[in-house]
Amino acid sequence: MSPAKRIEMIRNGVKVSLLVDAGQYYGLSQKKLAKLLGISNATITRKLNSQEKLGPIESERLARIALIETEAEEVFTSPELAKQWMLEPNLVLGESPLSLLDTDTGADEVRKILAAIADGSVA
Repeated sequence: MSPAKRIEMIRNGVKVSLLVDAGQYYGLSQKKLAKLLGISNATITRKLNSQEKLGPIESERLARIALIETEAEEVFTSPELAKQWMLEPNLVLGESPLSLLDTDTGADEVRKILAAIADGSVA
C-alpha cells in the first residue's frame, strides 16, 4: 500500500475486525491487544459491538504492526518464522518485538534489529 493510501486509511480509521484478526494471528487476548494499541479493553468491546472503526491513533498502531510484520516476513522469508520472532523475547530488545510496537521508538528499535538480521550482523 502506498504511503498516501495508508495515511488515508489511518485517518479514516480501520475496521475493528482487523484488530480481532491480528489478535487471532498472534494468539493474543483482547486485553493484550488493547494494551498494545493504547486503548481500554472496554473500548474495544464497545467498538466491536457497534462495529465502529478504530480511531486514527489506534489505526496507526495497528498499521505499524502490519508493516513490521511484513518486514519480518521479508527478512525471515516465512510468515511463521516472522510471527515466531515477533512473539519471542529478544535478548537485544529486552522483550518481544511485538510488545515494543506500541511506540515509535520501540518500532524503530525493532526495525534496526530486522535490518541487522537482514545484513547478517545479528542472528
